[in-house]
Amino acid sequence: MRILSFRSFRRALLVGALLIFCVSLAACPSCSQQVDEGDAFVVILDASPKGLDPRFATSDSSAKIVGLLHAGLVSLDTANGDRELRLAHTIEQTSPVRYEVELRDDIFFHDGTPVTSADVEYTYMELDSELVRSPFAGLTRRIETFEVIDERRFVITLKEPHAPFMSDMALGIVPRHQCAGFEECPGAPLGAGPFAFVSQQGDMRVELRAFDDYFEGRPAIERLVFKVVRDDNARLLALLGNTADLVQNAVAPLMLPVVEDSERLETMSTPSFKYTYLAFNLEHEILKDQRVREAIAHAIDREAIIKHKFRGAARLSTGMLAPEHWAYEPDVKRFDFDPERARQILDEAGYAPGADGVRFELDFKISASKFRRSIAELIAQQLGEVGIAVRVRSYEWGTFFHDVRSRNFAMTTLQWPSVLEPSLYRWIFHSENIPSPDNRAAGANRGAYRNARVDELLEAGDRETNPDKRRAIYSEVQQILARELPYVSLWHEDNIAVLRKGTERYYTTPNARFDALKQVIPAHKANIQPTVEVQP
Repeated sequence: MRILSFRSFRRALLVGALLIFCVSLAACPSCSQQVDEGDAFVVILDASPKGLDPRFATSDSSAKIVGLLHAGLVSLDTANGDRELRLAHTIEQTSPVRYEVELRDDIFFHDGTPVTSADVEYTYMELDSELVRSPFAGLTRRIETFEVIDERRFVITLKEPHAPFMSDMALGIVPRHQCAGFEECPGAPLGAGPFAFVSQQGDMRVELRAFDDYFEGRPAIERLVFKVVRDDNARLLALLGNTADLVQNAVAPLMLPVVEDSERLETMSTPSFKYTYLAFNLEHEILKDQRVREAIAHAIDREAIIKHKFRGAARLSTGMLAPEHWAYEPDVKRFDFDPERARQILDEAGYAPGADGVRFELDFKISASKFRRSIAELIAQQLGEVGIAVRVRSYEWGTFFHDVRSRNFAMTTLQWPSVLEPSLYRWIFHSENIPSPDNRAAGANRGAYRNARVDELLEAGDRETNPDKRRAIYSEVQQILARELPYVSLWHEDNIAVLRKGTERYYTTPNARFDALKQVIPAHKANIQPTVEVQP
């Protein structure tokens, strides 16, 4: 019997995978339409952007592109997640509610118009207007006065202290001369970021170009194209077929051996602040019982899932915040894998197994992603081992997310892609942010979690500007949530970027944005050798 070496096995896997790709593409003609983009740097996304106006960009795909088109006073899209100044030259907080800002003198919108204090005032103060009604309208509501001193200087005074306000200033600035008087800015998106808008084809392709007058210098990428490829296999084929330059967090970890055997590609894996969780509808007749949630937490073998589904490219989480975060609290209650304890808790809660071994049934709603469905099915299998029968139901994204926002679910799993500012806890767990049937966008407390002490702490965390006192506040928040389990914290997935070999100066960010593209040298440029004249 011939035994293949590991490398030979991987090569065989590559061939087998390519055959699968070919079969799947033959069955899906739209997936196989690979277009030669010439010298463009092509980035593959797994979901369509939902608008390119920064005042309405709430989807992750939109935020990724908006961050390159538009610039804010500050940015959180950095290599280490720290806040950095961008359009602002200086920001001085002279009191808990007063911010004195001076803009840079070399910042321009893509039409050549200078960015001024009036543009910032318009962007910030119109978010809550009857015309605009932005999802970020809370920024406007916090401002008592916006005083323009001159074209480059202004003073913002808040109604009360709001610790995350410096991070709120990352919102992209839009040009007043283009947008005033309109709900959304008309015409082509106009920002002050490193790339300017060229064209958009429906929700499947966006082309940008390098902006000559970007204040940090003109990007080396001349043409930047974002293409949406929803099929998992087609995304990998685009990379293997040399029709794409970058895919980030959209190739299943189990397929990475195929990439690693390719002479055209290389991978980059780094820890992230992404947070994947199992959420419960706390108004569900069974799941409102905390003991049931504890049993579910004990029944899930998260380490095995990380090992076998993620090839180790994820870390167990104890809550929303990753261990590197400044407010992370490690001393919280944990529910380690212990199926026997799960059975005991369910027995004590009065859910004895029937003749078929089933205690009760639950629906588990997820998106249509093949990889996410495979994880959900494994979780369902593990819960079945303790007597919980789980039906996994997958839906295309629009239907799935509508149901989640409408609290039309028992259990679901989702991911927060960018947990940098701990004020996010308020958006997710404060009782004021429970969506209603009439207002599904009221907040992200979609499981209807209610705890008066948590509400009090989250309000205090927003007001408190002393870092040590804020850390203590969020420490208690993390301890309460870990005990009460509105979420079962699963893991922090690594950022995994697959790049065309030879691409230089790319880096991942903890929030998985594409800030590095402003400095990336594409492979086709990096490989060009300078011509040296010699005396004949």
